[in-house]
Amino acid sequence: MNNLDTNNLDTTRPPILLFSGLAANADVFAAQRSALPQLRVVAWKRPLDRETLQAYAHRLAADLPSHLPMILGGASFGGIVALHVAEVLKPTLVVLIGSVRSPDELPRYIKLLRPLRFLVALIPVTIFQVLTNCALELGLIPKRWRNLAGIAKQFVESDPVVFKWSLQQLLDWRTTPNVTCPIHQIHGGRDRILPLRHTDPVTMIPNGGHVISLSHPDEATEFLRKIYEQDFPSS
Repeated sequence: MNNLDTNNLDTTRPPILLFSGLAANADVFAAQRSALPQLRVVAWKRPLDRETLQAYAHRLAADLPSHLPMILGGASFGGIVALHVAEVLKPTLVVLIGSVRSPDELPRYIKLLRPLRFLVALIPVTIFQVLTNCALELGLIPKRWRNLAGIAKQFVESDPVVFKWSLQQLLDWRTTPNVTCPIHQIHGGRDRILPLRHTDPVTMIPNGGHVISLSHPDEATEFLRKIYEQDFPSS
């Protein structure tokens, strides 16, 4: 089954294919999808038993166009997946939105948690999702905290199986993908999940947190639009 929604996709121009963050859904790119008709969000597949990140990326790539020029990218963990898929598809370029280029750019707390990777399987994700949803509905997370509210909403709507697998792969990520195309990166200056000091983005949003596609939709959209027009100018 194809995991790319091609409804209303502008097939006359190269596509922008994005992966959402840690098992999140396409809503994380709602503003960008509305503004850019070439943009589509790739749906997460459920991982196979003991499937590695590299094997998963190959399985995703098998359902994506491989003969067209394209922009491939993602947010947070989705950017990491995009880098591994880029090894297979060889896109025109890769865009990272609040993500990192290699395991060396992961923060120290993630590296320190690696020995506890086996405990991820024991996390009661469904229970945490119910509690988080209650917090959202009761207004315990103020709307002005757009970054936290955005992360919470995406967590509530994620697939627990995909979430656990993604978290395990993030903790176990040790191999830098061999990407030969240009990489364009945008990052929030106040990102607490993947702090700016560990990476070197092309574009930085000073007040942006981790989910900048939601908290700063105009800036994220303009970032994608500018890159797209530079590499695929209208005739």
